[in-house]
Amino acid sequence: MIISKTIFLDYLFCPKNTWLKLNKPELLDQFEISAFEQNLMEQGNEVEAYARNLFPGGVEVVETGERAVEATTRFMTAKAPAIFQATFIVDGFIARNDALVWDAENNCWDLYEIKGTNSLKEGGNDHNHIDDLTFQASVLKRAGITVGRYFLVHLNKDYVRMGTINVESLFLVEEQTATVIMGLPLVEEQMKTAKEYLTNKKEPVGGCECIYNGRSKHCTTFKYSNPEVPDYSIHDISRIGTSKKKLEALVESRIYDLADIPEDMEFSDVQMNQIISYRKQKSMIDIDGVNGELEGLQFPLYFFDYETYAPAIPVFDGYRPYQRIPFQFSLHILRSPDEDGEKMEHIEYLHEELSDPSPHVAALLEKHIGTTGSVITWNKSFEAGVNKELALRLPEHKATIDRVNGLLYDLMDVFKKQHYVHPEFKGSTSIKKVLPALVPELSYKDLGMKEVGQASNSWWAMLSPSTHPDVSAQISKDLKIYCGLDTYAMYAIWAHLYKMLR
Repeated sequence: MIISKTIFLDYLFCPKNTWLKLNKPELLDQFEISAFEQNLMEQGNEVEAYARNLFPGGVEVVETGERAVEATTRFMTAKAPAIFQATFIVDGFIARNDALVWDAENNCWDLYEIKGTNSLKEGGNDHNHIDDLTFQASVLKRAGITVGRYFLVHLNKDYVRMGTINVESLFLVEEQTATVIMGLPLVEEQMKTAKEYLTNKKEPVGGCECIYNGRSKHCTTFKYSNPEVPDYSIHDISRIGTSKKKLEALVESRIYDLADIPEDMEFSDVQMNQIISYRKQKSMIDIDGVNGELEGLQFPLYFFDYETYAPAIPVFDGYRPYQRIPFQFSLHILRSPDEDGEKMEHIEYLHEELSDPSPHVAALLEKHIGTTGSVITWNKSFEAGVNKELALRLPEHKATIDRVNGLLYDLMDVFKKQHYVHPEFKGSTSIKKVLPALVPELSYKDLGMKEVGQASNSWWAMLSPSTHPDVSAQISKDLKIYCGLDTYAMYAIWAHLYKMLR
């Protein structure tokens, strides 16, 4: 077994999950990579391709395995200015470098690791980035390569595209030599432990360490390794991942079902309401609280939702890396509480050409959203943020967009503020959890498009010249149904609450 930097980083996250992926790959057939994860990998490849332009005269190692090592040696002997995917295999470890750059002045090589993030701190991945670089430093040291400096390359979050991409401005290069050298002893100890663990043919006994994390930080094979944990468990308690001591105490006591949590254990009000609702299998409804939220709404009610695509490399002028392109919206308009919901006016827009949708979106908002009423969203900060970015790109529409943002109301607040707690919400305020509990006849289950990451990536695929017209047409249809359900679902939830108050 050869351990790559990817395997090593996976091991640091969850050793047993990594062992299972390597030794029982058939288990992975039970788990599907999400559209979001797939897109991250694809965008990472695109970022690396652009970053190579920082190193003129570079050559790429296209071979694999030992042949890649031989090609690397040939390029290094010839003192190539830069080598992409330089490969070293030593002591059971393999490193493929993003860019190994010759420093003629100091007669050594510099190592550059390219990351598709806007910041080294983004998403808490700074340690991963350094561990990645330090792992490669160890492999190169074992291979007898003299390395002078170590660098991380990442996207510049302040870069705004205007015309052709300016690669020098698109990326920031940060030296990490001192950090890598300081971290080398620990990483090499971890590499030794990882090698011993992962090459052991006997499956590790017991569960995995993810049992001490909240649900969002569980590994792919968590259910296999921890069969005693129910699908809805203590790991789903709201913000339990930030209550490490409570979670650890429950796990150490082998308490996984919310019904078994000791009565005297202290939790926040939000967490306690979730637990009580589950134990009683009854909703907890604060009628005054719900009424307080809804009574401030003014008709007409505009149920509004965006779908966006956020590419790592900006594709249109005026955009930064990972800035959201509002390619679609759905707008259901309820003129009065007595209007038949089935006959509501519905405006939908899907941009179906390879250009910036912003001017079309802004014009339609101005046309269809009046000066009075309430614009109802789910997770208001998202729509408000997209609108603010829209106004920056189109200052001529700023007054309209500011007006729309002034009318925004977040229907999710009813549930975030715990005016309505339902056991089937399972501690979540996602519309995909709230909708089936309150309006079971509506569902995302059978849609061609099921989640936001899939919708975002599908729009870009729909525009690709390589996509068959029939496939593009089906994507267009699925996107309209998906986004339309988002706003109709908001109406249906509002209607459920409104009828409850009457």
